[in-house]
Formats: sequence, C-alpha cells, structure tokens
Amino acid sequence: MKTIGEALRGFLERRGAPERMRLVRLWENWDMVMGTDIAVLAYPLGHRKRILLVGAEDNMAMQDLTFLTPEILERVNAFMDDVSDGPYFERVEVHLLQRRTPLDEVRVERSAPPPRVPPRPDNLGGLLGAFDPESPVGRAYASYVRMFREIGDTAAKHGGAARQNGTHRQDGPGRPNR
Repeated sequence: MKTIGEALRGFLERRGAPERMRLVRLWENWDMVMGTDIAVLAYPLGHRKRILLVGAEDNMAMQDLTFLTPEILERVNAFMDDVSDGPYFERVEVHLLQRRTPLDEVRVERSAPPPRVPPRPDNLGGLLGAFDPESPVGRAYASYVRMFREIGDTAAKHGGAARQNGTHRQDGPGRPNR
C-alpha cells in the first residue's frame, strides 16, 4: 500500500510538476543560464508547447537574438536536461517585449498577514455617555467597545494568548483543546 506522499508524488509527476518546477527555476536563473552577453538582450516570456518564447526590447536586439537562437536553445536545453529525455525545446521564437513583463523579473513575495485583532485604544469606552445610545453613531460606538471587551474576555479565558499573537481560538463541541 502506498503512503499519501508517494501517491501525491506520482499524481504530480503524471501532471508534469517536475517540468513546471524546472521551468520556474529556468526563469529565476535566466541570467546565469544565458550568461551576461545574451541575458542583456534576451528576456524570457514563457513557452508554448516545445517553443521557447524570448523577448527583445527593440528591433536591433531582436535581430541579434535571431542569430543567437542556436546558442540560446543549447543553453536552455542543457539546463532542462534532467526533466527531458531529448531536447526540451525544439525552437526559439523572438518577440518584441511591448510592455510585457519578462518572467525573470516576476517575483512573488508573500507579505505579512494583517493583524487579526486591531490594537486596543487606550481610552476605550470613554465616550459612551457622550452619544445618544439610540443614534446610529451611539450604537456603532457601543458595538465597537463591545467588540474589544469580547476580545479581552476571550484572551482572559485562554490565558492571554489571543492578545499576544493577535488571534483567538474558539473550541467548539467535539474539538479537543490543544
């Protein structure tokens, strides 16, 4: 019987995950794979089946890259050698960039998640008597104060953990406390 990890690995391999991950590594290491002489002219735009799409900034660079396509093809196929039995790409197409973002410039960065609990104001509830409790502003302010008090009650119930890390845990029926 296979483990879940083995089954998942087989599933992803059948879907082409190793090739796709290797392509991501190619885009990330484009300057190293191409070398400085070609990397200043050629920008990776992607691929279509077995065709490598390369971008050029202007017509002069496009003409130079047309003559360099055998070298580009050789370098890229050498980099992709471990995921393919033969050459991974069969040919290179050179296009003008025309405001497209090359793949070697695309970086996905994870930003810090926003705090789950807003910081508690110092004088919370100080204006409760200043507003008519039946007015929309008075009801909204009372709800605002109530929200912070409930957060404080939850933090006290769970040992202050909610206030320290900005989250609070709700244990429901059938859920073990951890």
